[in-house]
Amino acid sequence: MLRFSPEDIDAIDQLWRSLPPGHMWTGWAAVGQPPETVWIYRSRAHWRRFPLTRTKAGYALGDDQGRPFREAATLEDLLAAVEAVPRLRVADQD
Repeated sequence: MLRFSPEDIDAIDQLWRSLPPGHMWTGWAAVGQPPETVWIYRSRAHWRRFPLTRTKAGYALGDDQGRPFREAATLEDLLAAVEAVPRLRVADQD
């Protein structure tokens, strides 16, 4: 599995910090040096967390069981993939 470089981590952080307050992407976390996985967190009604891994072509976003279900070539594509995951049907969980 490919690992995230320090530049990748900085770019993910910069993208996340550029989002407006109240955006569904509520945070992210990475463990290890260098990390193999970055966790993307969304508000509860928008789902819990997604594992993000690095691929030769860019990024792969996994579902809540770790199965890859969205791919993104760039961080902008990654943001679109994060935003494209449907909300949970339960109301008032944010």
